[in-house]
Amino acid sequence: MSFEQIKAESATFTREQRRELIGHLLALGRKNDPDFRRTLAQKIDDHDPAHWVPEEDLDHALGLDRTNS
Repeated sequence: MSFEQIKAESATFTREQRRELIGHLLALGRKNDPDFRRTLAQKIDDHDPAHWVPEEDLDHALGLDRTNS
């Protein structure tokens, strides 16, 4: 499958599928970076809502909000 085919196919994905793909691509780019993995694990384990990014802000920053669907 060519890169152009992957791009065209990804345009048909649901919001959840796009989120999963983005997460997968980010993980691929950082899989051998121990500092990134450690920092990400700390953020995932942080249960203080004051430190969380609102989902709407994250969606907008990543272009996943409904206005960009």
